[in-house]
Amino acid sequence: MFEGGGAPSSGDSRAGDWTPKKPDRVLAGSLSPSSTKLVNPLALLDTPLDSSAMSSIYCAPCKKKFSSEATFDAHLQSDKHKKSARQAKVGSPGQLPSSSPKAKSTSHPVVQGALSSMKKAQALASKDPAVAATVLWNIANDIAQFGEDHVTKAALDGALSCMRAMDANADLRGAKGSPGAWSARSLLKTMLECQLAQARLESRSNKQLAASLYADALCCYLGISSDSLDIVERDRNPTRACALADQLVDSIPRKFAKAEDVDQAIEAMEEVAAALLAFSSSKSTPTLLWRSVVINAMAHAFTLRKDRSTAAYAAVRRLSALFDGAGLGHFGSECASLVIDHHMQQPGSRAMVAAAVVNSLQGLDLVRASRLLQKYNYRFEEPWSRFLAELVSKTADADTMWLTTDAWELWSQISSANAAVDRPIYELIEGAVRRELRPLVWYSPVETD
Repeated sequence: MFEGGGAPSSGDSRAGDWTPKKPDRVLAGSLSPSSTKLVNPLALLDTPLDSSAMSSIYCAPCKKKFSSEATFDAHLQSDKHKKSARQAKVGSPGQLPSSSPKAKSTSHPVVQGALSSMKKAQALASKDPAVAATVLWNIANDIAQFGEDHVTKAALDGALSCMRAMDANADLRGAKGSPGAWSARSLLKTMLECQLAQARLESRSNKQLAASLYADALCCYLGISSDSLDIVERDRNPTRACALADQLVDSIPRKFAKAEDVDQAIEAMEEVAAALLAFSSSKSTPTLLWRSVVINAMAHAFTLRKDRSTAAYAAVRRLSALFDGAGLGHFGSECASLVIDHHMQQPGSRAMVAAAVVNSLQGLDLVRASRLLQKYNYRFEEPWSRFLAELVSKTADADTMWLTTDAWELWSQISSANAAVDRPIYELIEGAVRRELRPLVWYSPVETD
């Protein structure tokens, strides 16, 4: 999976300062760290892989294997290798060594063995898709490190075709108890991993197609229609996006009763949302940006229903960072509203609300600031929130006398009495008082000295 998810650290003091990592993982060695190995690779076809060959270095011109980099490097300097390299017009010392994924070719015995087994599995697909899917999926995992993307894609395509046939007809999943049998749960899990692997491969060359594959993989796994995400092209409003996400989560037919299935669903949402965000640009492809918004909102709604409060809070923080990175920081008030409703026990939650109010004030969006403070003060009224509420009210009334004379004195009194309790919040607001809200003509002793 992409490494885009995770909760912000407890020391965060502002909303939006935690940014999800862009997906940068390349396919090498395996298609998924959480892959379900159903059986020993290729055992069902009586063609076991040579495990020693998987870790060896192969010289294609000389058709020899080497157990270490040192012996391989020494071999590259030998007259015998240089002669073979000249004859084959590859493999000279100045080129990439054969241990590089780019230099490995289908002449490697592991890849050759996989190709032979793929033909057998493909011939078996219509008769016994359960066995064929098992073999093809494991082949894809085992040869991914060799850089032969076309072979890996062929194995993935064949495996997914067999899995779809089994998904449509339970009678094709193999006899219960047999080595190649599939349960409904293992089929669902591995179909997702297979589709995500396809999307990761495609992201190297065709990001638009990869984005579509990512979205389809998630929708297939959750059991919802991919058409349900199309609304983002017409309605780019964060409030309605969150409402849509709630509706989509409520419509998921699968129960995800086991903890590991919930974990896989959360990881899939995080990866897909991160991938769509990485492929998007707020100017050129806003559709992908807003699909990422909806999927992050779905992750929040889903994790709430599964009592994963930390993961739900992380989804809100990702949403806030997403809006901030897209130049839509004023939508942070929507995220802060979710925090007030569900996550006030989480570290940094109050600072996130305070930051959203300050951002709204900076944009002179007094309506958003007022609504957020009213919601917060209805349940969690505190000295700093009362001060911000009065600031919003006085600003709306254009009370210049209060803003230029009383505001700083009042804030100094509140801060000196309470800053030790929630210091990050008070430092945030004081920074706004001194620097960021200067258009409000605040009186400050520091500024007049």
